[in-house]
Amino acid sequence: MYGARIREQRKLRGWTMKELGRMLELAESTISGYENEIRSPDPKTLLKLADIFEVSVDYLLGRTNDPRAGLPAAPADPSGRDMLREPPSPYYAAIREGEIETLTEEEAVHLRNSLEMFRLWKASRSSAKE
Repeated sequence: MYGARIREQRKLRGWTMKELGRMLELAESTISGYENEIRSPDPKTLLKLADIFEVSVDYLLGRTNDPRAGLPAAPADPSGRDMLREPPSPYYAAIREGEIETLTEEEAVHLRNSLEMFRLWKASRSSAKE
């Protein structure tokens, strides 16, 4: 069950196994092993996966079908606005040296643009070799 849940959560975010592996400092083959249930994540990795996917460990292990089961409820909105009608403000984060770091919107845009430029450069480099 955990393999299907990891794959589902990874694909929901549009991440490759390689990208998820980088976030966890694991090889792509290790992520594949988890998703195919050939390998089992250790407790520390399981917690990291739950944190990255913002789901409970119980959900990843198939003990519940509610991804948020057991997680703290969102705090009540003190302004009295209906939170269901108003989307939450965007949250930007990056993982650096295994730690989640909050980013400003400007930093997130810069990081996204830099990554796009790098990928384009890399693709042009590999196509030039052919």
